[in-house]
Amino acid sequence: MVVIYFGYHIVKRGDKVYKYSGITVKELLELEIMKDSKILGGEAGLNRRIMKLNVMEVPDILNWVEDGEFLLTTAYSIKDNVTKLEELIPQLNKKRLAGLGVKTKRYIEDIPDSTLKLANELGFPLIEIPLEVSYSAIIADALTEIVNNQTNILHRIDNIHNKLINVMLSGGGLKEIAKALYDSMENNSMAIKESLFETSIIFCDEHKRKHIETIIEADSLKKEKISYGFSDKFFHAKHTDIIGGEKINRLTIPIYTKEREYGYIYIWEDMKSITPVELTVIEAAIPIIALELNKKLSIFEIESKHKVEFFEDLFSSDKNRHQKALERASYFEFDSKLGYSVIVISLNDKDRHNQYTPDSTRYLHQINVRLLSIISRITKNRKEKIIYGNKSNSIIILFGTELDTKEFKIKQSINSFSNEILRYAEYEYLSDMVSIGVGRNYKDTHDLWKGYREANRAVECQKRSYEKKVTHYDDLGIFRILSYEELQPELQQFYKEILEPLVKYDKEKGTELIETLRKYFECAGNLKKVSEEMYTHYNTVIYRIQRIKEITGIDFEDYDDRLNFQISLKILEMQENERTNLNGAKTSH
Repeated sequence: MVVIYFGYHIVKRGDKVYKYSGITVKELLELEIMKDSKILGGEAGLNRRIMKLNVMEVPDILNWVEDGEFLLTTAYSIKDNVTKLEELIPQLNKKRLAGLGVKTKRYIEDIPDSTLKLANELGFPLIEIPLEVSYSAIIADALTEIVNNQTNILHRIDNIHNKLINVMLSGGGLKEIAKALYDSMENNSMAIKESLFETSIIFCDEHKRKHIETIIEADSLKKEKISYGFSDKFFHAKHTDIIGGEKINRLTIPIYTKEREYGYIYIWEDMKSITPVELTVIEAAIPIIALELNKKLSIFEIESKHKVEFFEDLFSSDKNRHQKALERASYFEFDSKLGYSVIVISLNDKDRHNQYTPDSTRYLHQINVRLLSIISRITKNRKEKIIYGNKSNSIIILFGTELDTKEFKIKQSINSFSNEILRYAEYEYLSDMVSIGVGRNYKDTHDLWKGYREANRAVECQKRSYEKKVTHYDDLGIFRILSYEELQPELQQFYKEILEPLVKYDKEKGTELIETLRKYFECAGNLKKVSEEMYTHYNTVIYRIQRIKEITGIDFEDYDDRLNFQISLKILEMQENERTNLNGAKTSH
């Protein structure tokens, strides 16, 4: 925020206040009125900025001074004890005054060496002012210079701001905005990296370009887990890079709004140091850059939405809707002469440890956009015809291959593609939120609805797995049958007749008969192994198996009985996962 305050500027960034107009002590000494003044001590502090001037002729001056002031005095209040300056200077320095100008030869003859030494140690400018120079003349000339400086700063900020607005109004994009900033930074190397498609716009000398591209790529991989909900504070990080064997400071400035991070501005101080004024110029540019990137994002999301509408018609069993989709196929680069597999990527608002994230709806939307950008980058380097779009908390992908491609080759390609998505997602700490399901490949577009249903079933089953991250429908085993909607009523009845009595007994008695039964089948009936894996005494396992027999009537020697109970356990597993997902959805919202 830039405000005018007592004739000078203040830039507020977080809890810090950076005063950047005014003049330096060195510039004060360059004024004609100060030509005969001398630097007595604290020369290292000549770049301290003077915001205004004050006069000290009372002993309790500390109560009346402010940060950025240059103090003028005849030392009248300490004429009888000039060593008081040694107490005063550290206190003035602590209050961040710009310096102290003392008229000697009237009330004090000289300033002690010990005081000069202290001023040098603190880098606190101590200036001797000729007796004949009036305070009013110094103040008038200095304030004129401060106001002129302030006007120049305002003009510069206004000029770049107008330039950026004009770029936007004339249809210029991110490249033109970056060029305007580059010019305003007096050709310091700079880049804008946008996070959506991971593209960078770089302005620099050509011999530095490769170095800068490498730095940006490495910086992207180091980014910590995405953090949303930025405040409206302006901030930046400073690093040192090696470019062409030379150490160069770099400023990294996030481009963000309160709800989203869009990317970063990188500026290298290879030509000159970046001033607070230039930082303010950049700060003013951030909303404009964010607006441009948001426009790009909106277009991307609208295109994706239309693709999903196309998918819904394409996957419809209604012949009219399907034909409608085929009529629009060329618009979405869909080639009906290819075979297609449907891939569904589902996003979870909890991680693998069942921990729910805050603000799930907004968060998942932003993660969805991140994944779409990852897919966009990956598809550019693949030969297959890949069409994708987002639908709610999932992403639908059509993976097209030539009709004569062997089935195992298709599966290999899809597995490679899916794992590449997961690798990129891992860089952004998203892989634990992603489940990928894959349907079979179909040569006829009229059968694609089957592939979509299969991919959805595969992704739902994948969510129950803590090992596999990509699940093909063909790998579901018996779940291919158990997941059919048409069979659900019969499966529920089957479960009630076979296993429900045992589940009720466990709930009422607090026993572990269901888990014991599961382990019994996993260990192929080896009771000793069941005992070891459950950390339970062997005799306890024998007792539990006997109780299972008594409650359910199962005959472990009968093949059909064993099969019925194993299928019932699979149905129970599906029910448990459905309840977990339902409770999770309620909790997250």
